[in-house]
Amino acid sequence: MKSFVLLMLTILLSTRVFAQAENHEEWKNERAHELLKEDGWLNLIGLLWIDQNTSYLNQVGNDKLEVSSKMEVGNIGKFHFERDSIWFVFNPELSKNSKESVPQKSLVFPLEYGKGGGAYFDRWKWTVIERGGQYGVRLRDLKHPGVLEFKGLPYYPYDPEFRIKAFFEPKFNQTMGIPNVLGQVIEWKVMGILKFELEGKPIELTVLDELGKFFVIFSDLTNGHETYPTGRYLYVDYPDRTGYTWIDFNYSYNPPCAFTAFATCPIPPKENRMEVAVLAGEKIPEGH
Repeated sequence: MKSFVLLMLTILLSTRVFAQAENHEEWKNERAHELLKEDGWLNLIGLLWIDQNTSYLNQVGNDKLEVSSKMEVGNIGKFHFERDSIWFVFNPELSKNSKESVPQKSLVFPLEYGKGGGAYFDRWKWTVIERGGQYGVRLRDLKHPGVLEFKGLPYYPYDPEFRIKAFFEPKFNQTMGIPNVLGQVIEWKVMGILKFELEGKPIELTVLDELGKFFVIFSDLTNGHETYPTGRYLYVDYPDRTGYTWIDFNYSYNPPCAFTAFATCPIPPKENRMEVAVLAGEKIPEGH
């Protein structure tokens, strides 16, 4: 009887691990799709900072766009700042010289994440982001060779040992200044603290609010060797009624800066720098 019970427990455990690994494979496919899509990270070619005095977008040569304080030869249009939005107003002359229909204007800020939008011309697309009170034009080449040359992402094999039960201690009305790669410090809402053990060591990670999700920015001893130097990111499920959740490091992923020099990635706060090696999740992308 005892042997039968042990056999059944082994089968149940193996089935659970198999299901977790299968879900992880689906997530890896979604990650590749996310990188390759129109608003992914592989087609970025510029981050151009603008203000009301530097708001003209001009084409320089065949394959370069620049912002300027004045309209120049090759002008595509101008960024128009309103009280709570930014529009791109196209140069009316474009309609005369283009085979494609050119709109009068397009909303470029704010845009709901993952919902598309922005301005298009020729093979380019651009939107505007705000970082620390500054506005930057996120410029994309929709025919970027990096998209066609993408060979996928390297991962550690799925390891159930890095799926860890954690207690969530909520925090209320707290914010934290998180620096990004540009040296700007952005205020983030703090959701709480995750408490767990890894390699026999007690660990606490600060959880941030990212569009209503639990978001963790962390570093570990693999950074700079097998994983991206500054750290990785991870989403965590909300806790249950007892305050517990699972933190699955197999779903750790690279920041956008692993793929482009034109991202504004937040880096881990000192509270989230772990003195353990997390041998799970995404590794450093090849060619980056």
